[in-house]
Amino acid sequence: MRIENLYPVFRYIASKQLGHLLKKDASNWKRQWSEFFLNDLINFQYEDIIAVDFREKQKARGIEKGLKASFQRLDYMLSWVFLGAMPEDYFSMVFDRKGWIWRNHHITRERLRFLKRKFNSNQESLVLLDDKAKFCTNWETYIHRKWCVIDEISLEEFEEKFKDADRLIAKRRIGKGGKGIAVFDTSEMGYKEIYEEVLSQNEPYIVEEYHEQTGWLHKVNPSSLNTIRVCTFSLNGKTDVVFAYLRVGVKGAIVDNIHSGGIRFPIDHHTGKIHKGMNYQIFDVEKHPDSGVQLYGETIPRWEEILELCREAHELAPDGLHLIGWDVCLDEDDISLIEGNGGPGFPPIENPHDNWWEDMKNYLSQLEGNCSK
Repeated sequence: MRIENLYPVFRYIASKQLGHLLKKDASNWKRQWSEFFLNDLINFQYEDIIAVDFREKQKARGIEKGLKASFQRLDYMLSWVFLGAMPEDYFSMVFDRKGWIWRNHHITRERLRFLKRKFNSNQESLVLLDDKAKFCTNWETYIHRKWCVIDEISLEEFEEKFKDADRLIAKRRIGKGGKGIAVFDTSEMGYKEIYEEVLSQNEPYIVEEYHEQTGWLHKVNPSSLNTIRVCTFSLNGKTDVVFAYLRVGVKGAIVDNIHSGGIRFPIDHHTGKIHKGMNYQIFDVEKHPDSGVQLYGETIPRWEEILELCREAHELAPDGLHLIGWDVCLDEDDISLIEGNGGPGFPPIENPHDNWWEDMKNYLSQLEGNCSK
């Protein structure tokens, strides 16, 4: 019997639990979380979406057939049913190596979707993070590079703005995961050709001066901009750093995110010390696989300055944005912002004393208490 055939049983149980829950009169975040999660268990097409994606990730790791593969699929199904873990969570958070208590400390994709809904519920405010042009406008002080909205500028203005740029990068105004990004060398393509190429995409794009990273992080992987993700939570004028991790691309890649093969190294946000890295295929990475630069055990330079920049940046956010992930570029002599994210993915926990799900539940209680005043 295929493991996936067990899922209808869980779906039936979830429907019964939801029916019982809806008879209650509670309206706090705990009830909302249960309703949110149970609804997804009932409605999500596990067999068509998650199971297929999970099998593809198993295949990438060389675990495709046999008892181990079947057990892993069952283990994953239970991780989805009880923790809301997507396939990327299961592998990037090394659930196959961890016990259930440890797993329950993590923020899975399902939990993250709920947190985003609760912490960043104002859609008008959220667009400042989702729309790259609006982000660059609101946080212009921290951008440190030229940019434009391609369909709001003439060819002459475009040429004048970027006349000193060696390379340009085009990004979808609203896009994630490094998709839709293109880099142009101005010595190989004329400004008119670049301008018309981006406009021909028939969807909103911004064009930026390509940021040529300098210093230690550039040496890690020269082909990509390697960034630091710092997540902050802010309420009533107090901003806490929740987590941080380093993202580095692989040889030839122009982006550093894990969806494009990049490697993620969790960082102790108290000290800036780098833990072992991983992506969907490899784990316990100490050195960059291509450049050989040592990362594990190193400390991010100017760490306190990076955290302070993110705290200051959060002060410029509207009141409705409580949880933000900042993508920070560290150069030899500069620190700048690349993007902001209203639903920042959490890395695996490195310290057994950490419990991000418990921390987030405490923040939810604080937010609920604040709203009831």
